[in-house]
Amino acid sequence: MKTYHQKTFTTGEFAKLLDINKDTLLYYDKIDLFKPAGIHSNGYRYYTFEQFDQFMAIHSLRQVELPIKELKTYFEAPTIHSLQQLAMKKSKQLALELKKLQDIQFFLQRVVELTNEMKDIPFGEVLFKQLPEESIVYSEEKLDWSLSIEDLYQRSSQFLKELGVKSTAAHGTVYAKEQLFQEEDDLHHLFCHVDTSNAKKKPAGLYAIIYHKGPFDFIDDTYTQLINSLATQNLEMDGDVYEEYLLHSIAALEEEEFVTKISVKVKQTVTA
Repeated sequence: MKTYHQKTFTTGEFAKLLDINKDTLLYYDKIDLFKPAGIHSNGYRYYTFEQFDQFMAIHSLRQVELPIKELKTYFEAPTIHSLQQLAMKKSKQLALELKKLQDIQFFLQRVVELTNEMKDIPFGEVLFKQLPEESIVYSEEKLDWSLSIEDLYQRSSQFLKELGVKSTAAHGTVYAKEQLFQEEDDLHHLFCHVDTSNAKKKPAGLYAIIYHKGPFDFIDDTYTQLINSLATQNLEMDGDVYEEYLLHSIAALEEEEFVTKISVKVKQTVTA
């Protein structure tokens, strides 16, 4: 009858077999998560090949960052049900973390886009650009400009919060062209560039764009400049007017440095 001799591995050998760092085994031993098969008379730890699957099971769950305490509890009596519960709990946590990372990525990408746009703004000049169709969400309630600045800010912040977007999203106030300078109807919608189920389509076409720098008290002058420029080029407004706030307080401390982007679809004036 042949005698079966079980091969043993030193810590270094077992780590090489598993393709991990030797310190990982020492750490798992220290926290009582994965112990060596035994200790030789010379005081050195040893492992056996039969421990390979056990270690890989533990290590695979550690790779998805399951807490040590939960792993130790689970491996005291592992079952299909408890494994499923661990996976479902971790999956929900990761979904929340992923959403947070996506929000951060959106914020940073938007800051890069806006800062690039704001680098070489030709203030005092009307630009004409062909723009693609975009998804736009309007606020259900109109914004009453007779409210205090605190109330206006709160309404705007609440609108963005309900949409689940950050303040760097392309947002602002939208005016019907017929009501642009009508003070008696000083109620206008908020808007945000975001693609949701209730979004409307901002049509593609030729848009006139002008940038206003400074307080809103003088923005009418910029609108007048826009309208005069359209008239000289035999153009007229062909849709809503979008007043978009570019970073503002995040990019400047003083209101004099705030930049507001005004854009409107235009068409050739039809003459009789």
